[in-house]
Formats: sequence, C-alpha cells, structure tokens
Amino acid sequence: MSPQPTILFVLDTPKDETALRGAFESFYSLQFCHDPDQTLDFIARSKPAVVVLSFQTDLISPLAVAHVLRGDPVSPYIGLIYISQQDGNEWLDRAIMAGVDVCLPEGRTLLQTKTALESVLRLRQAKEEVAAINAKFHTAYQRFKSLSAVDEGNGLGNFHFLTNQLRLEFKRAQRYQKNLVLLLVRVDSLSEIQNLDPAQDKLLNAVAQTICRSVRFEIDTAGRARGAEFIVILPETDIDGAISVAERLREKVATLYVNEGMEQLATSVGLAHFCGTRSNFQTFEEFLDTATLAVQCAQHHGGDQYWALDTSSEDLHEERIA
Repeated sequence: MSPQPTILFVLDTPKDETALRGAFESFYSLQFCHDPDQTLDFIARSKPAVVVLSFQTDLISPLAVAHVLRGDPVSPYIGLIYISQQDGNEWLDRAIMAGVDVCLPEGRTLLQTKTALESVLRLRQAKEEVAAINAKFHTAYQRFKSLSAVDEGNGLGNFHFLTNQLRLEFKRAQRYQKNLVLLLVRVDSLSEIQNLDPAQDKLLNAVAQTICRSVRFEIDTAGRARGAEFIVILPETDIDGAISVAERLREKVATLYVNEGMEQLATSVGLAHFCGTRSNFQTFEEFLDTATLAVQCAQHHGGDQYWALDTSSEDLHEERIA
C-alpha cells in the first residue's frame, strides 16, 4: 500500500485545524504550520506533496512562497493551493504568474478544498511522470551523442569526431598562422579487407590504443577512423617533429603482432603538413585529401613506410623512408 501524500496547511490561526483534520485525515498525512514566517523552513522539513497557503502577513506573502518554490527547478514538484483573503479577482493573475496551481476563495467549502487537493495531486503525479520520461530521453540522448562520437570497440573518437576535431584545428592553425600535421595510418595487411573478423577488429583496437598512448596527452588527437585506418592530429608540430612521431608510431605498432613468418605488423603513414605562415592549404578538405594521397603513395610504393606532402598542387614535397 502506497503511503498517504503529505499535505501542509499554512494557516493564520489554528481555528480551522479541527475541521480540516476531520475532513481529510483519513485520506492524507496532514501537517499544520501556524507561523507563516516559518513556511519555507517547514516545507524543507516536512517535504509535502501539496502546500495550502491561507495567510497574509507583513513579512512574507503566499505569493512570495510560491515564487521561491517555483524558482527551484531541482527539487521535486510541490503542489500549491492559494486561499485568497482578498476581495475581487485581481489577485488571480498574480497567483498564476507566481506558479500557484489552484486558487480558492476564502469562503470555500471543505468539498471544494478536497477537489482542489485531488486535482493538484494528479497534476503533481503527471509532472513526475513527465520528468521521469524526460530523464530517460536525456539519458538516451547523451548516450546517442556519446555513441555518435565514440568508437564502441575502443572508447576513442570515431571518424565523425576526428574529422570535426581536424576541422577545428585547421581553422585555428589558419587563424593564428600555426603549424598543423595530419597523419593517416593504415595497417597494410588489413587495409583492403572489407569485413574484418573479431580477431582482426580486436587487433585494430589495440593499434588505436597504442597510437593514442604514443602522442601528447590533451594536445594531440588520435583514434580509429574506419576499418584499418587511423587519424592522428598534431597541432603546432613542424614536419620534422611529425616525421619523428610517424616513425615512433610505426615502431610501436610493429610489435603488436608477429605472424608465422616472423613478420611484424607493417603500417603505412601519410603525412600532410600545414604551414601557417605559408598557408599551403586553403581548405580543410584539401588538407585531408592530401594526407589520403600521401598514405596511398606510401602503400603504392610497397608499404611499411611514410610519405610526407606539404602541398596539394603539382609541386609536391615528398619524404620517404623504406
């Protein structure tokens, strides 16, 4: 059996308490506060489902209480019933603007009060259900955002995340005339395989982790882009520094797997270098395409090497180590 909801009555005087207890005590858990100045403290202690405000003092007004409660978006929703002690209807707009759920006249009947309580309790339940649904949607949305940017196999940034990061770094390098290097790393023996088996996929995730551990933490960005290809973004790195990184990556990846013929895991690396002072690339797409061309050149010339290009036009600067 679910517990009875707590109803807090905040009254000027205790004269109505006996009648209210007789009418509602069998339906609700009742609390009474006869010091309106202590209303907010009483609410914090009793945590009611509904508060019935029937008072008027110089220090605090019922509408001020409503403003405070509605200004707290974190705490559970508390229903508010305002019993006006004023003549006329001019107070209705102010009460609604303050966040009161139901307004009753001072001469209300017990039946009207009970009907108002039931309505506000249903409203509160509906708001709780909506909040629960919104929380589920928020959780699902955050997971979707995470999955849209993260490779589930290794927990690192996927192609979508990596290319977005490259776009941002390219714009920054252009704006501040900084160096930027993009490495595309391909595992030669697996780069042509369309459907990787679980063992091959596991090996490639290990390659991704190795590459990420080999670059500068919180400065460089690395991850598995797709298939057997990996992206490494090196901000503020010149071409000599990038070549050192490329060779270090190839050496570390080589030790992850040795086949029956004692051959290590060979990789080809394509290196594109943006020089901020020369602006040798005009667009992010041009920069990415050049790195792709570089890794294709490395594989075309036998693989297990790197190629470095710093322009996308006919006058290509090439670096090659077998």
